[in-house]
Amino acid sequence: MKVIFFGSSEFSVPFLNAIYNSHHNVELVITGSDKKKGRGKKTLPNPVKESAKSLNLYFLEVDDFSNEIIENISNREFDCFILVSFGKILPEKLLSISKGKTVNFHPSILPKHRGPSPIISALIEGDAKTGISIIKMTEDVDDGDIYLIAEFAVSEEDNKDSVEEKITRIGTPLLIKVMDLIEENKITVYPQGKENISYTRLFLKKDLRIDWNDSAVKIRNKIRAFSSNPGCFTYWREKNIKILKANICRDEEIFSFSRDEYRNGTVIYAGRSGLFIKCGAKEKNKRFLNGEIIKVVTLKPQDKNFMSFLDFINGYKVKSGEIFK
Repeated sequence: MKVIFFGSSEFSVPFLNAIYNSHHNVELVITGSDKKKGRGKKTLPNPVKESAKSLNLYFLEVDDFSNEIIENISNREFDCFILVSFGKILPEKLLSISKGKTVNFHPSILPKHRGPSPIISALIEGDAKTGISIIKMTEDVDDGDIYLIAEFAVSEEDNKDSVEEKITRIGTPLLIKVMDLIEENKITVYPQGKENISYTRLFLKKDLRIDWNDSAVKIRNKIRAFSSNPGCFTYWREKNIKILKANICRDEEIFSFSRDEYRNGTVIYAGRSGLFIKCGAKEKNKRFLNGEIIKVVTLKPQDKNFMSFLDFINGYKVKSGEIFK
């Protein structure tokens, strides 16, 4: 089957490679333009464009779908559109060219977590399971009929990196399976349910900052959702500190601490058994309930490499009573 592939992020690349290595043919790759990123606002190459170049595939960089772009696509010989993490909704004029043969790979169990940030949102909300949905494309956000859904458990140790890895490992062969069934005219579809519909949003830099007034559960889930890149951050000794992994303090660890009051963000204990920080309580005026204290595991101080909590404590001589802001 001849396909036109739409994708723009690093997440898209393994799926483009899987299609390329299958018996299907990628006739054209549509991707976004290079973007300026980082402190120096350097222009970084789009990873899908770089992959297309390495595979000697034709590609187009688009910021919007002008009549000229749509005409260019319509003049190509193809059987199906495939979309994986493209970042744009295809207009009706473009969808009509596909004659109904479209595939959208979405990393959540639809209709939950429609929109641009399903993996992050599932982790922030502490979902016990997530998965993939392979659906038809429509002009509306992720509401197309379903070809296939696959689910898997999310452990408390999972973060964005590990969930993306699972989705890629599970999802690439399933995408090829759906393409094979479409080619053989053996595919069936069914509508999405009308219950439990939710929409995600794009997250901003301010969303990455840790609020120590939140509970340990909420903070831990937020750290998981953005780790390892871009990473949640806080401030300590006026420097930016990223926290890449943290656990909720266990009851038996809690009881070993002094029961004096601490403000949220305070280092309660720093030593070989851990770096423990006071968080917001579930209820006011109660001390060290489960959910009030977080145990930091991995950090990245400003302009430094990732390090363990113990290397951080020893290297910076961290003391009880210091404040993370």
